[in-house]
Amino acid sequence: MTPRPVESSISSAATPQPWYSHPNLERDRSHVVAFPCTIEDLLENSDLDWSASRFILLHNQGMWYRVQPSVGPLFLKYQELKDILKRTSASNATNGENKDARKSVVAWVGRYQDIDYWVAYTPDSVKVLEEGNQTKVDSSSIDFKALREFGDALESQEDAGILATAQGLVEFHKSHPFCSLCGGATQPVKAGACRKCADCRKSVYPRLDVASIMLITSPCHQHALLGRKKSWPAGRYSTLAGFCEVGETLEDCCCRETYEESGVEVDPSSVKFVASQPWPFPRSLMVGFRATATTTSSSQEGELPNIAVDTSEMEDIRWFAKDFVRTRLEGGSAALAYEPNGKEADFHIPGKSSLARLLITQWTIET
Repeated sequence: MTPRPVESSISSAATPQPWYSHPNLERDRSHVVAFPCTIEDLLENSDLDWSASRFILLHNQGMWYRVQPSVGPLFLKYQELKDILKRTSASNATNGENKDARKSVVAWVGRYQDIDYWVAYTPDSVKVLEEGNQTKVDSSSIDFKALREFGDALESQEDAGILATAQGLVEFHKSHPFCSLCGGATQPVKAGACRKCADCRKSVYPRLDVASIMLITSPCHQHALLGRKKSWPAGRYSTLAGFCEVGETLEDCCCRETYEESGVEVDPSSVKFVASQPWPFPRSLMVGFRATATTTSSSQEGELPNIAVDTSEMEDIRWFAKDFVRTRLEGGSAALAYEPNGKEADFHIPGKSSLARLLITQWTIET
């Protein structure tokens, strides 16, 4: 299969910005490159000017966020964060529990509207919550969960992009505590942009797992191929998706994954790029496509291509009529713990935080 140029089937003006993306987040870190990269250093550098900084707090059980008056990010000022972390640090020192302190990370997320956003990660969730509830932060209006579980409820595209970047940086630091070359311990450097081995000095930067996510339509374009995994909430159906393999183009991945999971062949010339989306769960970049299934020589006119589900990958895959899907777009979620009610328990698509929803919705509004 020969590589094809990537072209959009929908004009960029008509394509909404995918959730968790933030094109206006400034990523030039030259002004903060020498700032602290660990919580210990952060607490010891209060003489630095943190007035234009806000902090996102993560621990090993989730991200802090506001639940009242509406779901939104919890951006802490330096002194608020310091009060929480100093209490935690002092409590740990008293109890001889500082063994995890070296695993903490402070990373610069980006700059937006003259505010520098940072993420602070500590593995000590229990102590952070206990001490946080004794500070000025109103504990009655905050909660903590994995970002994927509350991302659909966020109201601001910009907030979603900032939190997603923070989540992705923390996942990178958590997964690279040791050097892949010599096995030595690594340390965060350059304001959390990368990690460096303390022994051989090798640097490692965040890597992304690139995946194709594709809405496959029937030759008549009035049906879409949607599937579900057994682990998903009842009634959730989504577009097919899969990771790109070595030596493969994203367009080739789109065709291969569709055939492997559903047995449906895709017309390679029909594959069109729509949009891409960061998906930091833990480190994916989703690249969205539209494509059309092919018909066999024995197919009757109007007959939908046969499906052969790979049950090791998917629980169910079906052709869904556009008219049906159009009437069932309300609600939905990308959360794994989502509990659908009523009709959603029979059929719903992922929420606005998923690129799948954008692909499906755009298809349903086409004439």
